[in-house]
Amino acid sequence: MKNNANYKTTADKEWICEPAALARQSLWESDKRQVRFFRSLLGQIIMAVWLFCILRGFLGWLLIERGVLTPLVNNGTIPTDFITPIDAYSTIVIIAGYIIYMRFAERRSFPAMGFIRKNWLLRYLAGLCLGFLAFSIVVLISAALSGGNIVYQGTITPGMFLFVLGGWVIQGMAEEVGYRGYMFLSISRKHKMYIGMICSSLFFGVTHAFNSGATVLSVVNTMLFGFAFCLLFIVSENIWFAGAFHTAWNLAQGNIFGISVSGHEVSPSIFAVQIPEGNQILSGGTYGIEANIITTFITLGIIIVSLLIIRKRKQTAAAAGC
Repeated sequence: MKNNANYKTTADKEWICEPAALARQSLWESDKRQVRFFRSLLGQIIMAVWLFCILRGFLGWLLIERGVLTPLVNNGTIPTDFITPIDAYSTIVIIAGYIIYMRFAERRSFPAMGFIRKNWLLRYLAGLCLGFLAFSIVVLISAALSGGNIVYQGTITPGMFLFVLGGWVIQGMAEEVGYRGYMFLSISRKHKMYIGMICSSLFFGVTHAFNSGATVLSVVNTMLFGFAFCLLFIVSENIWFAGAFHTAWNLAQGNIFGISVSGHEVSPSIFAVQIPEGNQILSGGTYGIEANIITTFITLGIIIVSLLIIRKRKQTAAAAGC
């Protein structure tokens, strides 16, 4: 355990998560009724939903209502294959919105949002590797059990691959900043961390429930993903690892293995995974492989391993008298 007084101020210090401790230190006291309400669990949930709707609504207005992309697509300036990555790039608006709110409304520093500078690049690369490995395992097991195939497709060029990689880097971090850096930590500032984890995970699942092809299993898996990402955040003590894992998972899914990403249209990819459609519990249907049972077990495996790491860390801290 780190020799840091910040942990001693944390109500549930057994989780040993530096960003959460720093976020709690930035929590100012006030007797004003409005402030007390928005620090309550109900107030935090209302604020999270409101902020999510505002930022998503603005992004939708910018891209659709204002038709920023529509003319460029209709006249052929932008090929349709570029729409998904451009949409991913546009989520930088989401990142900026959450950071501005956390910085000025919640008075949090960047480390208190999860942006810990120490070894950030190493942690990011580790997250990329683990995210790619986890999704590859899901694909290989699913294909083997269903009698499917993985074939070379080659519909994406190296330049396009780098372009979509940049988009997934931004999109993956946008979701982690919103669901983990903001919602999870904001609720955990005044409440137990497991409450923040549950609320963040449920909201993560609900906001994906309206995607094309969503099923009960896809929603359950997404909630489990949210819980797993919170645990990865805690274990790594930063947002870089979880953001990179999220990016690698989506990149592998959409542009390496050619699978629908959470119900979105299939993009150009290196390979194509052919799983018999009749076996929806393994194919995931039109939503994609995130809606299959193998994803459930792999995600549960990540959760279990993360909890074991946290338990070991607690034991080490107790033995050291922390």
